[in-house]
Amino acid sequence: MIETTLCYIEQNNQYLMLHRTKKKKDPNSGKWVGVGGKIEKGESVEECLLREVREETGLELIKYQYRAKIYFYSDI
Repeated sequence: MIETTLCYIEQNNQYLMLHRTKKKKDPNSGKWVGVGGKIEKGESVEECLLREVREETGLELIKYQYRAKIYFYSDI
């Protein structure tokens, strides 16, 4: 199982979404998604969240709230 983070960044009732177009073999290609990514070995969920947001957007989160742990199962 691969653990990841997903963050929806909201300001003034607007959400920052990323349009996935770079990778050719991306199951999310063409979709609009929140910010996030894989948790690296030895990294906490919080550390991953902050790192992924910084890497993908250049933003530093100053306020955030953990909502849930969600599991996705696939035959792929």
